[in-house]
Amino acid sequence: MSLIDRLGKKLDKTSVGVIFALVLPIISFIIFWQVKYGQKDVEQLYYYMTLNSANRNDLMIFPLLPNMVIFYLTNFQWRWDKFTVGLVATTIILAVPTVIALL
Repeated sequence: MSLIDRLGKKLDKTSVGVIFALVLPIISFIIFWQVKYGQKDVEQLYYYMTLNSANRNDLMIFPLLPNMVIFYLTNFQWRWDKFTVGLVATTIILAVPTVIALL
């Protein structure tokens, strides 16, 4: 049995997918913020985002990209169906306010 199969037996749960879908965007946002806007603190970053809707695009969309990569791996490569259900449901819940905020 391969490592992915053993890992899948432990991680193929809806709750684990939800946790990944919540944690990955937070980590991605912090990394992206520090790499691209490291000179701004939280207050300045919030002001920058509210200044113009174009400023929000990369800061709100980029954190959801790791969820898309994990979705590809868990759904098409590894077939972790329960994990994928939690991941997709949570990502949709996170994406709806993102889309509304970008309008």
